[in-house]
Amino acid sequence: MRDLLLFAHIIAGLALIAFPIIILLYLKKKPKWLKAFSFATAAISWLLLLPSGKLYITFYPATKTLVKAGSWPWAHSIVMETKEHWGLLLPIIATVAAGLVFTGKTKESKKWWILLIILSALIGVMGRVVKIGALK
Repeated sequence: MRDLLLFAHIIAGLALIAFPIIILLYLKKKPKWLKAFSFATAAISWLLLLPSGKLYITFYPATKTLVKAGSWPWAHSIVMETKEHWGLLLPIIATVAAGLVFTGKTKESKKWWILLIILSALIGVMGRVVKIGALK
């Protein structure tokens, strides 16, 4: 169960990097599928909360103990806490970006898609830092 949740969490997180890149590439062309793809990206950002929440509720206490016992205890205190809180912003950012695409404000949505890419990538890097901190 844990591995399935973890894989779903990682794959959805990667989608929140890849899908906005695809959207940005086609933003000026405005193909018919762009609105649906924007909606799907926003939906994935909300669905990402499910495996994230389950991992947090069920497996987080053991993970926290493991990371704090590692040689980088700050990896939990600083990086993990930041990652958790920034992760809650992803659905809001993706929904705003998709809403701008739906209302025809594609130029304005560009900054939101870029923000989603950057924040998703940073959260992924932070997750790796926490993992390394637990192993060292």
